[in-house]
Amino acid sequence: MARYHDLALLQDASGVVLTAFCAAVAERMLDVYAGMVDEGELGWAEDSLERVWKVVAAESDSDACAVALEIIEAETSSEENCDSGSSFYAARILDLLGLALESALRPDFGKAEFVANTAETLLSSLDFALSGERTVTYRPGEQLPPPGPLVSRDVAADAEFFEVLRRAGLSVGAPVVPAAVVSEIRRVSRDVGDEYCRAVMDVISMDS
Repeated sequence: MARYHDLALLQDASGVVLTAFCAAVAERMLDVYAGMVDEGELGWAEDSLERVWKVVAAESDSDACAVALEIIEAETSSEENCDSGSSFYAARILDLLGLALESALRPDFGKAEFVANTAETLLSSLDFALSGERTVTYRPGEQLPPPGPLVSRDVAADAEFFEVLRRAGLSVGAPVVPAAVVSEIRRVSRDVGDEYCRAVMDVISMDS
């Protein structure tokens, strides 16, 4: 379970809002992904996420998402596990994309929770690298140490996601998210992603 993200508002969310949340988290990470992969891989990831957003806006069915998910599953099953460096970051971002695609097919709260946990793992790792790899330990029962700046920003980005819905007059139980609201969620998410990219490019460059 993610330690810092509070997803209580999503407990009663509709499937489409749960999918929008998963897609928003993946969208935040695409700029970082762009710094680690070639143009073809990035284009495919962007196209796949676009398919999820079309499902959210009720502009398309989920068939295309199922095809994209099969490709991701085949790709990840053939790759070796890597627990550090840019390969680790790229793999976690692909995990986020895969979860967004899965949510377009079968949305549930557990997937949204898994997305938050995966994003937190990724950003915590980047915070760790940016801090000069200084380990912070705590004992069970003690108050958690404060999150790093990237994790803190992601928690704030979750709140911005809910605020976009609120400003549009939508509850988390909305049966559809109109295209105009999807565009605003994506804009806000990309702005966050730009912040992440500027913060971590030196780390990614060193690991490449």
